[in-house]
Amino acid sequence: MRMFLSGGSGYAWSGLALLALAAVIPAAAQDLPQADPAGTRTLQPFRAEYRVSVSRIPTPIRAELVLEAGDTEGVYRMQMSVDSRLMQNTELSIFRWQDCQPYTQHYMHHFRGFRRERDHFMDFVWDDGTPRVINASSSNGEEEISEYDIEPGTVDELTMLLTAPCLMSDEQTEYSVTTAYGTRVRQHHIQVVGHETLRTPLGELETVRIEKRRDADSSRYTVFWLAPSMDYMLIRGRHVESRGLYGELRLTDYEGPFRSAAE
Repeated sequence: MRMFLSGGSGYAWSGLALLALAAVIPAAAQDLPQADPAGTRTLQPFRAEYRVSVSRIPTPIRAELVLEAGDTEGVYRMQMSVDSRLMQNTELSIFRWQDCQPYTQHYMHHFRGFRRERDHFMDFVWDDGTPRVINASSSNGEEEISEYDIEPGTVDELTMLLTAPCLMSDEQTEYSVTTAYGTRVRQHHIQVVGHETLRTPLGELETVRIEKRRDADSSRYTVFWLAPSMDYMLIRGRHVESRGLYGELRLTDYEGPFRSAAE
């Protein structure tokens, strides 16, 4: 999930990028459900709703994150959407799931608000030797078409949320994940910062807390709290621009897989 700074006038969560939500996390404590580094994990549909605040001030902005199976076996559709008087934001990925890895087929991002408008339409090509992205973008009326190569394992900034349980290990506390967005390939640096119990509308949840920076030495960063008992669902996200300015996303409703720590 990504956060967009809109001309200094306010924040808007883009997606679970809102969330360039989050990406790769370490193994949870021993009393929590474990990850699946062997690559046998299957995806379970879910729907989650969130509320957005800015520097602890509530806003009317609400977000919805949905994962559902497509018409073709092994193909899924994941969407993050925000629709309010302040902004409209939709981030959609259609992808193939194989060996615990998302292979994006089509990715779309539309954002309108705070005097800004942005659209990206991306096709990921995997089957002709060199993986690549074909991208058509527009920003405030300026259009751009580009094509560039990507490395195997590159994901879009929405489905990278799904890779966490597959890439975890007990030995590492720092990770990197590569994403393609618009005209660029981006490297995200992930660090485990601990475990935390959060009070939520679903009750108390044990979470893994991770921190993401686009550059290892960046002062801007994003923190995510993910619940192993909910298949590593995003429970809370916080993007920090400065000490006094940050946006926060909190889970308010959820439908999907849920298991106890004993399972």
